Amino acid sequence: MTPNAVWTMEGNILFPTPVFSFKLQDYQALNQQLLETIYQLKETEKGAMRTSAPLGWQSETNLFSLPQLQGFKQLIDAAVLETAKAIGYGEVKMQADRCWANVNPQYAGNVVHDHANCLFSGVYYVQTPPNSGNLTFHDPRNARVFMQPRVSSYTPYIADAIDIEVQQGVIVIFPSWLKHGVAPNLSDSDRVSLSFNYIFVRPL
Repeated sequence: MTPNAVWTMEGNILFPTPVFSFKLQDYQALNQQLLETIYQLKETEKGAMRTSAPLGWQSETNLFSLPQLQGFKQLIDAAVLETAKAIGYGEVKMQADRCWANVNPQYAGNVVHDHANCLFSGVYYVQTPPNSGNLTFHDPRNARVFMQPRVSSYTPYIADAIDIEVQQGVIVIFPSWLKHGVAPNLSDSDRVSLSFNYIFVRPL
């Protein structure tokens, strides 16, 4: 609020888009276990063909059903519940839908996409070498691009896209309708993550 002799100015933030990050305190042992499981799957599975990752490898989407990932699923369940409570969905009945692994070798990325028919989506970072590609969220308001004045610096109010620097041991959760992509991996090592979707349970 900025008062002066002519007016009192008050700003309102309308229709905010929630993106939550959870930084695990002790993730090294978990990530080592997840890496072993993911690379074992990569050796035995051809991998799913999805247009969002043309140069990368993605597993099948049933990873939440694997016995060795039940502890990880409980962790994600809790983070999704915290996110739901924070935005007002605390009483909405939800359930895990799909979970899959992503292995992006050098130059692999993920094109801009969303996750239809889901409530929350997210990603957990298992291995993120430097320069392996940031997660980028894109402004979902199509009408805003009708007129774009030139500016010298961007703010969250006028940016077309906002990068989130990825870090190992971090869970990022966001609305499934929010378009996002991943920049190409410019490192010499694989970028490894786990993605997931949650849906709301429709009443009978």
